[in-house]
Amino acid sequence: MIPVSVKLAWREINSAWSRFLFLFLCIALGVGAIVAVDLFAVNVEQVILGDTRALLGGDVELSWRRAISDKGRNVLDSLADRNMVLSHVTETAAMATVDSPNPQTPLTKIASQLVELKAIDSAYPLYGRLVVEPDLPTAQLLDSPQSGCSHSPCFGALVQESLLIRLNLTVGSELRIGQASFLITAVLKKEPDKIANGFSLGPRVMISREALKATMLIQIGSRVQERYRMSISDSTSLEPLMGELRGRLSQEGAQVSSFRDAQPRLRRFLDQLNLYLGLIGFTILLVGGIGVACTIQGFLTQKIPIIATLKTLGADSSQIIRLYLTQSLFLGGIGSLLGVLVGVVLHRGLPLLLQGIIPETMPMSPTVAPILRGIVLGILATLAFSLWPLLAIRHVSPALVYRQAVDHSQDINNTQSRLTRWLTFLQHWWNDRAQLMVSIGIMVGVTGLAMWQAHSPALGVFFSGACAVAVLLLLGATGVLYRILRHVPIPQRYLLRHAVKNLQRPGNFTKAMTLAIGIGVMLMTTLTIVQRSLLDLIGNQIPSQAPSFFFIDIQPDQQPQFISVLEQKFPDSPYNLVPVVRSRITAINGQPIDPEAHKGKRNGWYFTREYVLTTSRDLPQDNILTKGNWWDHTKESNPGGATESPSDFPLVSVEEDAAKNLELTLGSTLTLDIQGVAFVAKVASLRQVDWSSFSINFFMIVEPGSFDGAPFTYIATTRVPTNLEVPLQQAIVAVMPNVTAINVGDVLENIGRIFQQLAMGIQALALLCLVTGAVVMIAAISINRYRRLHELAIVKALGGSRKLLMFSLGVEFGVIGAFAGLVGIGLGCLLSWSLLYFFFDLIWNFDLIVLSTGLLLTILLSLMTGFLGTYRLLGFPPLSVLRQE
Repeated sequence: MIPVSVKLAWREINSAWSRFLFLFLCIALGVGAIVAVDLFAVNVEQVILGDTRALLGGDVELSWRRAISDKGRNVLDSLADRNMVLSHVTETAAMATVDSPNPQTPLTKIASQLVELKAIDSAYPLYGRLVVEPDLPTAQLLDSPQSGCSHSPCFGALVQESLLIRLNLTVGSELRIGQASFLITAVLKKEPDKIANGFSLGPRVMISREALKATMLIQIGSRVQERYRMSISDSTSLEPLMGELRGRLSQEGAQVSSFRDAQPRLRRFLDQLNLYLGLIGFTILLVGGIGVACTIQGFLTQKIPIIATLKTLGADSSQIIRLYLTQSLFLGGIGSLLGVLVGVVLHRGLPLLLQGIIPETMPMSPTVAPILRGIVLGILATLAFSLWPLLAIRHVSPALVYRQAVDHSQDINNTQSRLTRWLTFLQHWWNDRAQLMVSIGIMVGVTGLAMWQAHSPALGVFFSGACAVAVLLLLGATGVLYRILRHVPIPQRYLLRHAVKNLQRPGNFTKAMTLAIGIGVMLMTTLTIVQRSLLDLIGNQIPSQAPSFFFIDIQPDQQPQFISVLEQKFPDSPYNLVPVVRSRITAINGQPIDPEAHKGKRNGWYFTREYVLTTSRDLPQDNILTKGNWWDHTKESNPGGATESPSDFPLVSVEEDAAKNLELTLGSTLTLDIQGVAFVAKVASLRQVDWSSFSINFFMIVEPGSFDGAPFTYIATTRVPTNLEVPLQQAIVAVMPNVTAINVGDVLENIGRIFQQLAMGIQALALLCLVTGAVVMIAAISINRYRRLHELAIVKALGGSRKLLMFSLGVEFGVIGAFAGLVGIGLGCLLSWSLLYFFFDLIWNFDLIVLSTGLLLTILLSLMTGFLGTYRLLGFPPLSVLRQE
């Protein structure tokens, strides 16, 4: 049997559907805004994280620098059994040679080049796209060619253009690597995961895994890097998986990393992107919630006469609550479903609306979570904000309810002090268990939704608390406004006097509108300031001036020639040239180091690796001293010159992570083997190095003059436009064939593209959130139009002209907009500072132009909302309105 409350609810909706239509549309608009922004935020996250996954080559990477143990194999097998897609990549250095057509050619005349060999499987790449020329399927290019090879076995190979330049080869030429021959089938233009491979020793050559076996290069003791990349499903959480793998492989010498670790420069921004998406989500949650709340409040205000009639006819409070709660939930549910449709349609149209702002490659497919959040929010907001006023009806007599135009809170105990009235209210609220439970439920529900929407429990709780404090401050500020208006001298001009008095009359909307506009402005101000801080930081981090080429093995007598080529043929290209020597650690503080004892340990790489040393008179630009002092400038910077040091040993500055793993402190001594000669140095300082700058950086820098005639070479960096990359390599190889050029321009391009997409996504999200927030606020404020119709009819019946009404409304909305905007901007500045300081770790910047523009737009929006919401009401005949009373 259908309950009476449901029948009455449906009968009222069915008999006056047009009166419910505006309410219905306002709920749909609020939910639609939430869904559209939330869907777009998910798309922004997808495109950014997709690019960062491509940098690593997968979601997670397991890498070994030695043969994989049986336990490691078991871990890999278990991952495959869990339906994770695995890709196996092997990297090693090898010598590529070009066979001479004349078998009598001496071996010394055969062209050769050290290359970075990379063997891939059919699953490569898991993310991103491998760009080759000609653009053919990778499997086809790496397969054994049908013809063109003079030796067997023969396979296809993809090579970088720098190898073709150095060895004077073309596509179709033949190479010899190890025991196998390779036909160059394509030029390798871009590797999506090149940044994960570190610094290259030579041009890249990419082959199949079958071809790698045929080369016979991988033997016991070979220096090889085994990488296993995996793609995980959306249902698999990344952090628990990382913890599991690190625990299971802790003793296996494996390095476990995720796509968030692929590039140090991006790691911080990915964390900040997650926080920003949470901020966007919570902002649109509150803005949409305000819209739905104002809509429901306005709807129930219109129903006060009917509620009074029902109470007069004998209906008890519980029946009335069930009736209008059912009605509100029905409208909220249907409005939420329509809002989802509106949000999806708006989301689909964003590429046209935001053309040029959002990345062209951004996927615009809807996901389930934002849609569910929108529906849940619409229904919960309807429930929460309809229960509160309905519960208040229980304590009001029918006779008092009929006088709905009077704000009773200003009539009852008006002679009491403000403190006494607050204490009375709190006591009444505490004794009313039903209202107390509803209040607690609303607070817990809003906080729970905030934690869900904000992607961060800490951010959700902080933001919820901040907004609760902001509501109290805005209510207090409204009281201050009332007091100011009461003490303002009464204007002599009637129009102005009527407008000022209208702001403080009983039953006005000053408090509700100040609260709605103030919270909205606070959220929009916070969002704008955080967005600008992020964009400023991103703009400073895009490596636009980083080098695009590294040159290694420049001999001392070739230094003038190298400089001459760059300055004469590429005068606009900046360059940097530094001396280096190669070394290995043999002892620390006089204690010999056994490399074998450190193999397989997590920090073993620091003990077994080769260290490239340099000298420097000044602290490099991308380095920060964390301990100790830099040496003085009394020494010559010539690496071949001997100079006495005031210390017993030459001084060395060590990168702080290397010092930590090597257990070095200030005053420790290092013994380094430089081509058979022991070199002892004392640690004078520790440095923090920005490895993501792509400049020439070193783990160890010794003071000038310390090499004392050691066999050194030079490395250099330079930056040239893309169209000059090939001419630069050709010019260097023509006069210095021993010098190796390493192109890192494509790595920079990948990183720059990600930062640009990140900036574009942030801008588009902020713009969309601001626009939808404004639209929702307009709908929320306009819901009181039916009550204004009654007021305007009375004023017109008493002789008020259209000019009077328009002027009065203009002053009312203008003052409320200016006051609420000013308070909201102040609260937004405070909230944005707190977020930037405690969560984003960024500097807050005061921008008077932005804040002034925000205040002006708030006033204009308030005026526009007031006029648009009431302009048509001015044309209603007073008699037709008053007859309904």
